[in-house]
Amino acid sequence: MYGKIKKVLLVSNYFAPENTIAAVRTTKIVKYLRLEGFNVDVLTEKKDNIEMDEILEKDAAGVKVYYAENSEQCKKLCAYYKRIIKPHKDKRMKRLDNRDRVNRKTGNVEFYPFETAYPIIGSFDYLFGMFRQKDLAKNADKIIGQLDRYDLIITSYGDSFAYYVGKRYKNAYKNTKWIFDIRDAIYRYKFIPDYVKFIPLGVERYIWKNADAIVGVSKGICKRVPVKYRKKVYFISNGYDDGDVESSDERLSNRISFTYTGSMYGGLQNVTAFFMALRELINENLVKQDEVEIHYAGNASAYEIFKSQAKKVGFDESCIYHGKLSRKKAMELQKQSDVLLMASNDYKDNNRGVITGKLPEYMAANRPVIAIVTGDVENSEVRQIISKTNIGFCYEESNKAEDLNELKKYIYQQYINVKKSGRTTYMPVESEKIKFRYSEIAKKYVKLIYKLEGEEQ
Repeated sequence: MYGKIKKVLLVSNYFAPENTIAAVRTTKIVKYLRLEGFNVDVLTEKKDNIEMDEILEKDAAGVKVYYAENSEQCKKLCAYYKRIIKPHKDKRMKRLDNRDRVNRKTGNVEFYPFETAYPIIGSFDYLFGMFRQKDLAKNADKIIGQLDRYDLIITSYGDSFAYYVGKRYKNAYKNTKWIFDIRDAIYRYKFIPDYVKFIPLGVERYIWKNADAIVGVSKGICKRVPVKYRKKVYFISNGYDDGDVESSDERLSNRISFTYTGSMYGGLQNVTAFFMALRELINENLVKQDEVEIHYAGNASAYEIFKSQAKKVGFDESCIYHGKLSRKKAMELQKQSDVLLMASNDYKDNNRGVITGKLPEYMAANRPVIAIVTGDVENSEVRQIISKTNIGFCYEESNKAEDLNELKKYIYQQYINVKKSGRTTYMPVESEKIKFRYSEIAKKYVKLIYKLEGEEQ
C-alpha cells in the first residue's frame, strides 16, 4: 500500500483526549492515517487536569502517546512571572471598552485583542511563551532519543513546541521527511505586538526553507509562503467527522435559536453585524424578539466579549450562556439549534485566509450557518466555502451595505420557515460538503506522503 514511509511521529501541543478544537485536527489525522495502515505515534505536551473529550478519546484508542513536560526551573520562572504580571493584566483585561485602536493597515478604528491593545505586556507574554515552548522541546529530546527512528515527522503548529521539535529532529536526521502542518497562523499581526514580530517571521522563514512539505489549513496561509518555496506547499483544510454527532430531531425550544460555540479569539471574532441585522428586523416588526433565542457555549471571558457585542444593540439580556461544554455536549447543542453562528477575519495584506475549525465542525450538525467575516477582503475563503457547499450565508464587512440587507433577508426567511414548519431550510451541496470529511482529508495526506516517497527514489 505504501513504500518507504511506514513509521510516523506527529508532534503537537494538542491531542486527544484534550477537550479543545485544536486537538481535533491532530487526532483525526492520526486516526485516519492509522486506518490507511501507517504506524503513527504522538509526542505531545503533558498537561494537568485537562477536560476530557470522549469522542477524541475513542478516536485515539491504541495510539502510543509520549508526553513532554517543562523543567522545574522553567515552571518556577513562569509561575514567578505570572505572579508579577497578573495584577497589571487583570485591571486591563476586564476593560473591553478600552480596546479600540486605529489599525495602521486599514485606517479603521477596530477592536484589538489584549496582546496588541497593550503591546508591552503582550510582548513579555509572548517571550515567556516562546521560552516555555523551547524548554518543552528541549526536554522532549530525552524521549525522542529513546525511540526508534521515524520515516516521517508531522509537526502541527501552534504552539511553537512543534516548530522546535521539528527543527531539532530534522537537524539530527537529515533524511527524515518533515511535514510542517500550520493549523494556526505563525505570524498573526493582530495578536503579536510589533516589538516581537521578528520572532514569528523568523520562524516562518526557517520553515519555508527547511521543511520538506508545508501544509496550510487555508489558502491564505499557503499564500504566505514565498513563491520560490510554493512548490512544496499543500492546502489541506480542517474537516468534520460524521461519526462525531448523533442524529437527533430535538430542538432547543419552539423559538428560533441562534447558537455560537467556541472562542472569540480575544475579540477578533465579531458577530455584531448579526445582532444589528436582527435588531433592524425587530424594529421593522418583521421578527418578534420574544420568539428569538441566542445561545453561547464557551469560556466565561469569551462570553463576556460575545455579550458586549450583543449589548451594542440591546441583546445582552437575551443571551443564554451554557458555560464551557465538553465537545460532545457542544455538538449536541449545535444539533439542537436552528441556526449556527461563527465569525472570522480576513485582511488583504496581513493575516489572510483565517478559517477556524468551527466552520467544518458545524457541517457535521447539518444546520444552516451564518458567518460574519470582518476585514477588508472580498469573497473571502469562508464565503467561498459557504457558497460552494450552500450551507448558509456569509456576511463580509468589506461589502457591509449590501450584505447587511442580504443577511436580514436570510434571517427573516429562516425565521418564517421555523414559524411555519418548525424547521429551518438546509439544502447543502453534498458533493462539495463531503470534501471536508476527515476521511477525505486524510487521503490528501496519504497522497502527499506518496509524493514525498517519490522524491527519495
